[in-house]
Amino acid sequence: MNQNRELPPMSSPSKTRRLAALLSALALSLTLAAPVALAEEIPARLDWAERLELGTPVSGMVTRVNAEPGQRVKRGDVLVQLDDRGLRASVEEAEAQVKRLELARDEAKLEYERQQEMFDRTLISQRDLSLAQIGFAMADAEFVAAKARLTRARLDLEYSRVRAPFDGLVLARHVRVGQAVNNELQVTPLVTLVSSEPMLARGSVAEARLARLREGQNVAVQVGDQRYEGRLRALGLEPTEAGFPVTVQFSAPTEHGLRAGLAATLQTGND
Repeated sequence: MNQNRELPPMSSPSKTRRLAALLSALALSLTLAAPVALAEEIPARLDWAERLELGTPVSGMVTRVNAEPGQRVKRGDVLVQLDDRGLRASVEEAEAQVKRLELARDEAKLEYERQQEMFDRTLISQRDLSLAQIGFAMADAEFVAAKARLTRARLDLEYSRVRAPFDGLVLARHVRVGQAVNNELQVTPLVTLVSSEPMLARGSVAEARLARLREGQNVAVQVGDQRYEGRLRALGLEPTEAGFPVTVQFSAPTEHGLRAGLAATLQTGND
C-alpha cells in the first residue's frame, strides 16, 4: 500500500467564515426585498383637492379684477369687485327706513300702553283698546320688515366683493374690468379657483385587488422622479370601465409645481 498518497485539502477556518457571512448577507437581502416584491403599482393622474366656480348673486359693472391664472391667493382675498355705489345707497336708504319705523313703533307702543291704562280705569271701550293694539302690531311688523330689507341690502353690498373661500390657485378668470355682469336669471362664473393642498391622485384597480386596500392606509405617490407619502382617502363603490376608483391624498412642496392631469403611480405595500 502506498503510504505517501496525498489527502484532500481541508477547508481553512477563514474560508468557512467567509462562506457563512455570504449566506447571511444573501438571506438578509431576500428578506428586505420581500416587501418590495409584494408591492403593487397603480397608474394614476393628479387632480385638485377642490375646484370651485366663483360667482355672485348680484349684478353690476366689474370695477376691479385681482385674479390671474396661476396666481396664489389667500382665503378672504377680494378677487373681483363690482361697482357698489348703488348698493351702498340702498343700504343707507334701508337704514333710514329702519330708524323711521322704529320711532313709529315706539310711539305706537306708548299709545297702546296709554289706551290699556285708560281701559283699566274704564275710560274707554274694548274696541278703542283693540284698535290701539292693532296699531302697535302693524307698526312692529313694518319695523321688522324694514330690518329684513336692511339685511338684504347689506348682503348685496357684501356680495359685490367676490372673495376667495380658501387658500388656492386661480385656474381661470372669466371677466374683465368694465364688463357688465347680469346674474338675474343665472349666476355667471367670474373666477375658477382650485385648492392644491392636499393634492389628489386618482387611479383605478380591478375587483380582485380591492381586498388588499383599505381607507387610511399609507400609499406612496410617484410623480416623475419625485416620491410623496400619501394616504388612501377613498375607495369607489361602483366600477367604471377602468375598474374601481381609488383616491389618494398627499402633500407636496409648492415649488414642485404639481398640476392636475400629470401622470403618477400609486405604490401600495403590504401594510
